[in-house]
Amino acid sequence: MIAIVPIRSGSKGIPNKNIKPFNGKPLVWWVLNSLEKSNIKKVIISTDSKDYISLIKTFGFTKVHFYIRSQKCSTDEASTESVLIETINNMDLNDDIMLVQVTSPLTTVSDFNKGIDLYSKYDSILSVVSQKRFMWGDNGKPSNYNINNRPRRQDWNGYFIENGAFYINSSKNILKTKNRLSGNIGLYKMSEYTFYEIDNEYDWLILESIQNNIKL
Repeated sequence: MIAIVPIRSGSKGIPNKNIKPFNGKPLVWWVLNSLEKSNIKKVIISTDSKDYISLIKTFGFTKVHFYIRSQKCSTDEASTESVLIETINNMDLNDDIMLVQVTSPLTTVSDFNKGIDLYSKYDSILSVVSQKRFMWGDNGKPSNYNINNRPRRQDWNGYFIENGAFYINSSKNILKTKNRLSGNIGLYKMSEYTFYEIDNEYDWLILESIQNNIKL
């Protein structure tokens, strides 16, 4: 299985987010470090930045390779699927693919390996977290519970939310469906604290604090 890790240099919310120091290491280092120790056989960084490549090379990871994406796939409007498809086609990949996002720095070696193991039972996999929150729509009506029969948290199974850490599918299915997920989809359930993805400064502070106070 090959991991594809997209990192673009044009982040708007947090400039150069992917290489900004997170608890003393560039943000991208954390998932690459876990992937380096996992059962993934190769890691492909899909990026538009030669500066990012130069920095990542200093990490000394042996599994890491690089793909310079096209200008078309380096814009704000480019979808992650377009980056996946371009990387698979131009690097002539015919492998199972794990899409990994650096904005989930708390993803562990165990998470990656267990996700790979689970994939053997499904066509594709995504990472999720369990949530027990009551949701409401703009119409003033609840989306996931009955107000006349409000469940107790301890008695409620709740629901699952994508945490964006990783997705697994075959390169063949990705090219066929133009989607990171397809077929019989399995859920790899991660710890509740991995709910957060780094999209803004608040997420950054929360995840740094969590990492500093838990044993990964």
